Amino acid sequence: MKRIYWIYFFLILGLGTACTDVIEIETEASETQLVIDAWVTDESKAQTIKLSLTQPYFDQGNIVPALGATVIVFSEDSIPYPFVDLKNDGNYVWQPKIAGEKILTVGKQYALYVKYGEEEYFSISKVNRVPPIDSVNYFQQKYPVSPPNDLRQEGYQVDFYARDFAGEGDCYWVRAYRNDTLFDKPEQITIAYDGGFSPGGAADGLLFIIPIRAAASPDLYSANDKMKIELFSIPQEAFFFLQLVRTASTNGGIFATVPSNIPTNIQNLDQTNPKKVLGFFAVSAVSSLETVIDGSKAIPKPSGR
Repeated sequence: MKRIYWIYFFLILGLGTACTDVIEIETEASETQLVIDAWVTDESKAQTIKLSLTQPYFDQGNIVPALGATVIVFSEDSIPYPFVDLKNDGNYVWQPKIAGEKILTVGKQYALYVKYGEEEYFSISKVNRVPPIDSVNYFQQKYPVSPPNDLRQEGYQVDFYARDFAGEGDCYWVRAYRNDTLFDKPEQITIAYDGGFSPGGAADGLLFIIPIRAAASPDLYSANDKMKIELFSIPQEAFFFLQLVRTASTNGGIFATVPSNIPTNIQNLDQTNPKKVLGFFAVSAVSSLETVIDGSKAIPKPSGR
């Protein structure tokens, strides 16, 4: 028996020391690509299109802006809306010249044109309808254990109320703010197809389902916090784009899927040119509602919540 114990001892010792070898992996720098982040809304305020360049995987430096580009959004009526890099930081901005001026009109199509270096790119998107946000309710919530990622254990859970339009295929992006700060983590991306999560959900024309209404609270609020909820109308291709972004950004663990490139809807104007870009162009109508959390106006906690 002692001989067997010694064999196990040397096996364990061998396994313990076998993991100390350093493996050096050589990586090659891939070709730099242009990234276009172009989400334009029908709000009468400054609109920004961000242009940047990709970096090597292990480069942890700041984002590299793409400077010197020409960026224009055209309406289907051929009206140009130039975006200008005012601060030379890759943020190309359109500013309304008069109060109430805006770029977008619901039901119309818009084209994005970008010239960067010798390359020209374009994309087309349509402004879809968006329902109004009728109201919000909130109630006191306390979880039995602390949530992960530094989320609050106790506070007010907010639900928003809006009804999807009749007619299948309307898509939405729900965005929430606490004290003017957007909840922008990948796992906090909430999208809806009609009143539910996905096509075929039999939620057309209905009040948004509870998990979507609860997207007004990616985290709990405290009394006197200001909360704001926005509902963006988005084209169906933007729905699937955001779905892929959320999946790729939260992909991890032993059941992680193999990473893959997220498709873009922005194309090279020269269809024979293999030079491609990353990113997305979408136009959205927006409805919103904001309030300050007042504990005296909280409703009783609903059953099952």
